[in-house]
Amino acid sequence: MQKIIYIAGFRQHAGKTFTSLGIISRLREVYSPNEIGYIKPVGQELFTLPDGRKIDKDAIIIKEYALPSLNLDTVSPVRLGRGVTKSYLESQDQELLTKEYCRSIDEAISKLKDKKIIIAEGTGHPGVGGIVNLSNSDVSIRLNSDIIYLAGGGIGKTLDMLEVDLNYFHSKGARVKGIIFNKLIPNKIDDMKKHITEEYITKRFSKDGSPIHILGWMPEVKGLNKPSMRLIKKSFQNAIIAGDSDETQWNRPVTGVTIISQSYKKVNPQENVKAGSVIILSSNSLRRLKKILVYTKSQAPQDRIAGFIFTCTKKQESFPKSLKLVTNYKVPAIYVREDTSTADEILYKCIKNTKLQSHETKKSDQIIKAFKENFDLEKFKNSFLG
Repeated sequence: MQKIIYIAGFRQHAGKTFTSLGIISRLREVYSPNEIGYIKPVGQELFTLPDGRKIDKDAIIIKEYALPSLNLDTVSPVRLGRGVTKSYLESQDQELLTKEYCRSIDEAISKLKDKKIIIAEGTGHPGVGGIVNLSNSDVSIRLNSDIIYLAGGGIGKTLDMLEVDLNYFHSKGARVKGIIFNKLIPNKIDDMKKHITEEYITKRFSKDGSPIHILGWMPEVKGLNKPSMRLIKKSFQNAIIAGDSDETQWNRPVTGVTIISQSYKKVNPQENVKAGSVIILSSNSLRRLKKILVYTKSQAPQDRIAGFIFTCTKKQESFPKSLKLVTNYKVPAIYVREDTSTADEILYKCIKNTKLQSHETKKSDQIIKAFKENFDLEKFKNSFLG
C-alpha cells in the first residue's frame, strides 16, 4: 500500500522543507528515488517557471537536492497566492471553490500512484488554509496521511505549542504519530529529553492511547536560516551589483547588520565591523568605505564582512570610485536607491523570512548530515512503514 507522510509545523519557517529534504535523504536508504514522491498540496510562496507555470518555491529545493526526477506538474496543486483569500470570501459559491481545490489535490495525488511513499509538505502553522477549508489538518485527512509535527525548542514554550497544536489536530480527526524537535540549542537538548518524553507526550496528547513517537532532536544548523548577499540582492529593486554575484563569497551566510553613521574620524573598524555582517553605508561615503575595506582585507577570510549595502545611490562623482574600490577588494556590494532606514527594514524582513535556496549546496549537505546523525530511521520505519 502507498504511504503518505504529512509534514506540519508550529509556524511558518519551522523547518518543513528542511525536514522534507532530510527525511527523503533517509528514505533513499530504504527505497529507490523513483519510489519516493513529494507534494506541496497547498502553497503560498510561489515561483514562476520559464514557461509561466507557478509552483511553490519549496518544490524547487526538493527537486534540486533530493528528487531530481520530480515532476513539477504534480507538486503544487493548490496555490494560495496574494489576493486568493479575499476572492474566496467575496465568492458567491465558496463550496464550489473548495471542491475545485480538493479535486486539484486528488488529481495530483493520482499522478503519484506509482510511488510507494509520498512526503506531503504542509504550509505555515496548522491553521493556514483553513479559510478555504484546506488547513493542514484538513489536507492531511483528505490524503489519509500520518503527520510528523515539527516543534521548537525549550520546555515550557514547547509544551505550550504542543498543547494548542496537537489538540487542534486531534479535534479535527487528524493523526499525529511523530514529533521532531527542531532548531535546538545543542546544550539544551539533554534537558529537553529529560522532561519531554514519549511516555509523557502520549499520555497527555494521545486521544486513543496510540503512541506519539519522538523521531529526532535536531540541533540548529549553523547558518541555515541566514541569508547570503546573493539572496539579499533579490530583495532590492533596481539595485546595482558590484562584481559577480555567482562567485563564492556571495553565498556566505550573513550573521548581522551594521549601520555606519559615524563621521570618518569616528569610524573605528575594530569596534564597528563584525565578522559576517552586512555594512549599510551611504553611497557617497568614499573615505569611510576605504577605511573599512583596508581593515577587512587585513583580517582572515572567516573574519571578514559579508558585504555592503550602499544607500541613496545616485550617479554622482563618488559612485564609479566606490564601485571600483569594492570590485578591486572583491567584497560583495549592492547599491540601492532606498535610504538607510528603508534598507535596514528590507534587510530585516529578508533575514526573518530566509528559506533554503536552490543554489545553496553546502546548506543542503548540512541538512542531510543532521538527519543522518539525529533522525531515528529505525523508529520511523517501525512506526510509520511497518
